[in-house]
Amino acid sequence: MSDVFNKEKRSWIMSRIRGGNTKPEITVRKLLHGLGFRFRLHVKTLPGKPDIVLPRHRKVILVHGCFWHGHQDCSKAKRPATNAEFWDAKITANIERDRRNKSVLEDAGWQVLELWTCELKDPEELSGRLKSFLLNEGSAGGVSMARRSKQEEPESLRKRLVELLADFEQELEKGDLRSKVLCLVPAHNLLRDLGSSLISKEYAPSARERIIHYLQKYPRTVISGNELMVVAGIGEWARRVRELRVQFGWSVVNGVTAKEMSKEGDLPLESVDVSKMGPDDYLLLDETQDRDAAFRWNTANEIRRKKTSVQSKILEYMRVNIGKQITGEELRYVADNKSEWARRVRELRTEQGWPVATRTTGMPDLPVGVYLLVEDRQAPEHDRVIPDAVRRAVLQRDDYKCSECGWHHEKWNPSDPRHLEAHHVQQHAKGGANTEENLITLCNICHDKAHRK
Repeated sequence: MSDVFNKEKRSWIMSRIRGGNTKPEITVRKLLHGLGFRFRLHVKTLPGKPDIVLPRHRKVILVHGCFWHGHQDCSKAKRPATNAEFWDAKITANIERDRRNKSVLEDAGWQVLELWTCELKDPEELSGRLKSFLLNEGSAGGVSMARRSKQEEPESLRKRLVELLADFEQELEKGDLRSKVLCLVPAHNLLRDLGSSLISKEYAPSARERIIHYLQKYPRTVISGNELMVVAGIGEWARRVRELRVQFGWSVVNGVTAKEMSKEGDLPLESVDVSKMGPDDYLLLDETQDRDAAFRWNTANEIRRKKTSVQSKILEYMRVNIGKQITGEELRYVADNKSEWARRVRELRTEQGWPVATRTTGMPDLPVGVYLLVEDRQAPEHDRVIPDAVRRAVLQRDDYKCSECGWHHEKWNPSDPRHLEAHHVQQHAKGGANTEENLITLCNICHDKAHRK
């Protein structure tokens, strides 16, 4: 979409856009007043200066413009083709800032409602959403159950929890159900406090940091969601895991993704029985954080929404990120969570001839569960039909070195275009078989020379 205005007119229009007190914000405020709620505006002491704050309810309402805050799947959020790099960087930064602010608010015990301008057209529906959000209180006293777990000395918390449970024996003899439930609320909160206090504030002051600290302590080990729930100390622990993967670039996969990768031979972990993993089990594949991941996920989101095949989406994403390490979770997301994604990656390598490398197919120094398109070029047709198992055996036999020049991956540097390929000794066109005996390992430069001869 190119800009319909010239540069001067667009600059003038942009200068007229308000940062606060916009029409959508005023619409929401009027409805809140009509419902009898009172609130504060743009509180500077809270992250991001939220649009509407209701301190008594510990709730926050954010009114987002669809374009400026990158509303997913919204026609009003389409980005201009003119000066595209500038707009992509700006809106991506806004999205990441919104995520960070929301995460900090929720960790601090605030409940957050996000409203988009495209959702404000129907006053009756909007009023219903506001009432549902604001009247859904967590206890009889009108205080929301959303709370931040309090980290204290674990032994002190344990003793208080034991006392509460001992007192609960008398409560069980009573007939009133609600009194039993209300007596268990403090015990529930203490148990969450105890779980979050097992990891010191010095190492991990927030729920998200406690989760990654725990995963780093046990890398490439199956960790259940219940474990992460305990150390997080919050109900929305699963969202924090997703943020670690998407926003902060940690290579965390769940049981579903792990099984799909293992089925295609892309998860060589002998110590892990992937078949027993459930959807709420997790693996940290690499202890190193990938700080560029957040920018890649924004690109992944755009490609994911295209109406093309799963294989086309995966190939486009790889070509955008050529030479970069990509996780299985990213590719699964690009494929719109279709279970066939891992098979399509294998087909790109074995049938389409794209040089997609993994730890077991050409680059043993890659982290487990990572894919890399090493060159934006397909192999010759006769080299596209070599089975993965045969290709892997040839590379291992030749110690992952070029049989011609001796090049191997330890010699690689960012300006080096080389990677390893399998070459037919007797040409495939002349009856050469796809067997270990008829294949040798060559770097792509020596491979090209061999074909030119």
